[in-house]
Amino acid sequence: MEEKKILVLGDWDADGVVATALLSYSQEYMGKYPIEGHAVLEKIPVDPDRIKYILSHVKGNYELVYFLDIPYSDVLGNVAKLLKAHFGVLRVVFVDHHIASVQRIGELKSVFDDVLVDYRKPTAVLLYEEITKRGISVHPKLREFVEVIRYMDAGKRIPGKLMKLFELAKMISKALTAVRSDELWLKTIRWLADPTPSPMPLDESTWSSVKKIIEERDKEVTDIAVELAVAAVKIGDFRFIDARQAWKKRGATALASKLSLILKAPVAMLASTNRGYSLLIIKAPGGRAYRVAKYLLAEGIALDIAGHPNLAIVRVPKDIDKRNLIEVLHQALYYAS
Repeated sequence: MEEKKILVLGDWDADGVVATALLSYSQEYMGKYPIEGHAVLEKIPVDPDRIKYILSHVKGNYELVYFLDIPYSDVLGNVAKLLKAHFGVLRVVFVDHHIASVQRIGELKSVFDDVLVDYRKPTAVLLYEEITKRGISVHPKLREFVEVIRYMDAGKRIPGKLMKLFELAKMISKALTAVRSDELWLKTIRWLADPTPSPMPLDESTWSSVKKIIEERDKEVTDIAVELAVAAVKIGDFRFIDARQAWKKRGATALASKLSLILKAPVAMLASTNRGYSLLIIKAPGGRAYRVAKYLLAEGIALDIAGHPNLAIVRVPKDIDKRNLIEVLHQALYYAS
């Protein structure tokens, strides 16, 4: 009898890693979900911007394909359709919390066999609730990492008892961002899923090899943020920063987060891209970033919005008038307060 196979496509970040580990545990260790009994789980990390290339890695004959923590897009929808039409995939499942996915829930349900989407909870929490609802008990290490992701996503203060795990989650996330290592991604998932004591995924030699890259990147982001913070424009309790000339590479969300930390305030940062639009990155707790982004969309300022409730990524016209944008942000803060 041919082995049943499941393909899991998960994001690189901490939420995607923990969500993938939950699926790995519930299937590979418990044999309960998503399929009763034995099934082979193939796991591949996915960059949302490069989802169209994933088909070259797919071998076919999967019972199920899971998309975890990857924002919905037209390209992703086409990939899902092709998997079912030409790769013998029986069912495709989508679990996510990004704003882009929430906005297109109707389209999602027409493409996927099962959809689990909620912007109020990170992907790992959505999957954890689905697993525990089926009577599966998640082991303490993995359960505590789910809690860490819950706090990180909400932007809330991490309880003291979870602080060490929080620091580890940050360290792993930074390492994966810096080196984009499939091996490290898989090793981290295996460690999280394993209910028995096992060596940490980031051993000393691995960590030392990426530490320098991370430190150099952090220093560059901090130096630019310090320079930009001086020119921040006050809009209510927000600070507006035009970073289009100062930063022209990936990592704009990290820069916005660093600015928020330095200024000790919510920020709206305008960033350039090499495409036909600019990005307005809004960093604000309590879901305010999403509420401001929705107002901008309703007013016709935003072309599209993505991201999370506390970190919204807003596409705006490339040649947007800065004064007009600041004026609309004033209005948005009033209505979104």
